[in-house]
Amino acid sequence: MEKSLLKPFLSIVILMTLSIFALAFTVGVELNFIPGVEMKFPREVEGWGGNQLKFCHNPELCAKDYKDASYYISDLEIPDICPECGDRLFNMARAEKEQLPEDTEFVKSAFTNDVGTRLFASIVLSGTARDSIHRPQRCLKGQGNTLDGEYNLEVPLEGRDPLKVRVIKASRTYRTPDGPVPYYSFYAYWFVGQDRETPSHYSRMFWLAWDRVVRSTANRWAYIAVQGEREAEGTGYETNIVDFVQQVYPHVLTETMRTKAYGE
Repeated sequence: MEKSLLKPFLSIVILMTLSIFALAFTVGVELNFIPGVEMKFPREVEGWGGNQLKFCHNPELCAKDYKDASYYISDLEIPDICPECGDRLFNMARAEKEQLPEDTEFVKSAFTNDVGTRLFASIVLSGTARDSIHRPQRCLKGQGNTLDGEYNLEVPLEGRDPLKVRVIKASRTYRTPDGPVPYYSFYAYWFVGQDRETPSHYSRMFWLAWDRVVRSTANRWAYIAVQGEREAEGTGYETNIVDFVQQVYPHVLTETMRTKAYGE
């Protein structure tokens, strides 16, 4: 496109986008309660065994000072009762419960493969509030991580185009009696609406606004995340991301979203 036409073109695009967002949050819409994801992980997929996590929120005992009070559901005699204090268990940590809107849904599981590699997977589903889910970068920084870089990774999937996921490389340093210990991690995620998916927070916000204006509906978006440890250098961790997502992906979508994703 010629430079003389580029500025007017960009101006029109920006104005249209601003108009969509202005309309999106001023017109009446109906909340669509049907999500595009299933709020559960399979207990087992090829090469990976899963174990759902539950959390105690007792502020005086197990979760005092917001310490981690998590339990594997397979280790519990009663799935929703804390074995230490007898309080009810939740699908999210105490800090997450207090920071997120009441109707936000959460599920977390730990998966281990045949060689002992462990990944933590989660699904966060928004409720009626627009801030139910947000960019994961915000949470990672709040947890004391340094973000070392991010990029899109394509995951080949049989029967459809590759799925694009966003990968964040993070690091932090833990203080131990023996001195500081560096820890390197990755966090891979993508967003899923009722009939759309994207690795981009900004694309999600655009489609959220678009649906409110054009369809007069507000869909419940979710994000699916996979995190684990990595080496300080290299991209070997990508093999685990690709393998895990390939196995889990068909199981976490609703039938409607699965039909849409695979073009059936």
